[in-house]
This record gives sequence, structure tokens and C-alpha cells, in this order.
Amino acid sequence: MRATGVALRLDRARLGADPALAPFLVRPDLRLPRRAAASGLAPLDAILGGGFPRGRISELVGSRTSGRTRLLLASLAQATGRGALAALVDVADSLDPMSAAAVGVDLPRLLWVRCGGRLRLAWSAADILARGGGFDVIAVDLGDGPAWRLARVPSTTLVRLQRAVEGTPTVLLLAGPRGVAGSFAALTVALGRGVPRWAPSGPASLLLHGLETEACLVRVRDRTPGATARLVWGIDGTAPAAGAG
Repeated sequence: MRATGVALRLDRARLGADPALAPFLVRPDLRLPRRAAASGLAPLDAILGGGFPRGRISELVGSRTSGRTRLLLASLAQATGRGALAALVDVADSLDPMSAAAVGVDLPRLLWVRCGGRLRLAWSAADILARGGGFDVIAVDLGDGPAWRLARVPSTTLVRLQRAVEGTPTVLLLAGPRGVAGSFAALTVALGRGVPRWAPSGPASLLLHGLETEACLVRVRDRTPGATARLVWGIDGTAPAAGAG
């Protein structure tokens, strides 16, 4: 058996040396790169492994002052900035187009679906968009509705969404005050409450300089969760400083 194993390794080495046959060899040591779409924030992408996974459901979970909306807009800006199409399913009709444009979202490349507070309509819209294809990122902004309402999302809805986006190059990103996808989410990022940062010194020391928040990777399928990234948002929406831990 040992001699046979050595012979097989030698034959494999000879085949690998032949440029005509090498492309047909199975290489178990090589894995296909994980497809991901960058969030537009380098420290966050570092802990995400390059960005949000394509063909999967991802979640951003955080309170109103956590930077959740800013991260959502950053992902839409990143997608439209590279010439792709993006869609925002807006449950509470809370998008401010001027603020979105200010952080880099190319509005002509963004489909804005306003749901007027109707959560069921939002899920139907996300399902139709995912099955229709053509969008690099589909974001569902759940707003700040009551927790009991978000807790009642039927598992059949999540199954449909997962099947609709699976195998496609689309990122399906859900953002809200609490997680709703559970085990259907391939990746979940939790955001801490934003902490105000004031101008360092001088007469302007009483002016708000920005907000600091921490992003924690609480669910991920291909590695151990727990990585964190510190994000500091400038008052104008920029991120003047950030770090990963």
C-alpha cells in the first residue's frame, strides 16, 4: 500500500509538470475565493473577510444612533460607485436622498422602494428584486419599528429570500434594531450605541466633532465570530479615524 501511495504521488507530480494536463488536475489545496462585496469601510471589510457575502443574507443590527444607516448608505455608495445598480427597500420611507448623495450614493443607479410602513410589502419587494436579478446590493431598511413586530417575521419569508438570492452575485442586506434572519443570515454585524466625540480643544471644543461606534461580527459561517472594528464618524458623514481589533 505504501509503494502504491508513493507511485500515485509521483504520477501526480509528473502530470502536474505537464502544462497541457495541469489545468485538469483537482487541487484540494486550492479553494475558490469567497465572493464578497466591499462595504466601503476598510476596517469593517477587514473583519468581514473582504465585505458582505454575495448570494447570501447579511444583517446590520443596531440602535438608531449606532451608525446603522450610515453603514447601509456606505454599502449602497460602494455599489453604485463602481457602476452597478443597487436597490433600497425602505420600510419607513426614511431615506434622505440629499444625505445619501452626500456620502457618495449615485442616485440614478439606486432604485428606491418606499413601503409606507408596510413590512409585508417590504419582504415581497425584496423577494421580487432578488429573483429579478441585476442588482449588486439589495438593502432592506427595517427602520425603528417595535421589536414585537420584527419578531413575527415568518420563517417561510426568510426561506424564500434565501432561495431567491442563493447562487446570485447579489448581496441581500437587512438593517434594523434587532436581528430577524437568525440562522438564515450568513453574516451578522452588531453595532454598539454611538458615543459623541467633541472637538479636541480651543473655542470649538463645545462643538460635536463626530460619533464613535464599535462593529462586532457576531455571526459568520466560515470562521470564528467575535472580531471587532472601531469606527469614528465625522459630523459630515466621513470616517476620519477607524481601527480593527
